[in-house]
Amino acid sequence: MSIPPPPDGYDPTQPTWSAAPPPRRPKWPWAVAGAALVAIVAAVAALVVVLTRSSDTDRNDTVAASPSVSTVTVTAAPTSEPESTQAPAPARETKPAAPAPGLPTHGILKVGVDIAPGEYAVRPTDPLGGYWERLACLTGDYTCLTANDYVQGNSYVAVLPGDVALRIEDLELTPTGGSVPVPQPSRTAPSFGSTDGQGFVGVPDARCNHTNPAVAVGQTTESLVVVCRTGVGRYYYKGVRLSDGAAIEIDDPVETVDGFVATNNGVKYRISPISLTITEGSTLLAEEPMLQYWLP
Repeated sequence: MSIPPPPDGYDPTQPTWSAAPPPRRPKWPWAVAGAALVAIVAAVAALVVVLTRSSDTDRNDTVAASPSVSTVTVTAAPTSEPESTQAPAPARETKPAAPAPGLPTHGILKVGVDIAPGEYAVRPTDPLGGYWERLACLTGDYTCLTANDYVQGNSYVAVLPGDVALRIEDLELTPTGGSVPVPQPSRTAPSFGSTDGQGFVGVPDARCNHTNPAVAVGQTTESLVVVCRTGVGRYYYKGVRLSDGAAIEIDDPVETVDGFVATNNGVKYRISPISLTITEGSTLLAEEPMLQYWLP
């Protein structure tokens, strides 16, 4: 095999050729990869922000939906103020309250001491009712009772100047301001028929026996009554009911401050310038207004 001659100007001391430089790597794949990496990082960051905001929103919603927790407010104690140089005001003196005006609702009220004569409205303080009785004495004897009544509703009672006391049980008394006129014994004979010093003429059951004088003669709306005195100073009572002529005679009536009280088997007949009152125990059997009361 023949070797061609060297070209003109060939210098055997110089290399006739050199290896070609290696090709340069393209730069675009790294740029693209960097851009992609940046985009991915940005996308991840955006996703993290979105997730974080969503988590905060859910937490807020959970807190808002959960029951409110009660809070305790702690108030700091106020700082002490400087002491005043002025002396404290003296304590005001308190006086005990005055007792409520009015009368007791239970007990014995002495006329002229605890209670004044006059008219009083009465009202029971107990649901079962109340009770009152006018007394001519305070010995506790039945002869002291001049009048009484059980009260179930609003009513009235008249306290007379001749009464010694008024006993009440579960009653509220209110004075009405009305005065109570007291009939005075008359020296004039009653208008019913004829009378004399022994009682009613022509009416034996309302007339004293034989020569016994009458010490009291009365005419009510329904009866004639007379109290007689014997020769030894004892008394007896005689009465007649006008409606049917029924008569009664009772020995030893007791003299009171304004009349007499006669007792027959537990039934009491009391005569006064006001009335003839008939009671049995605590029961009022009759109360007849006195038309005339005469002292012979």
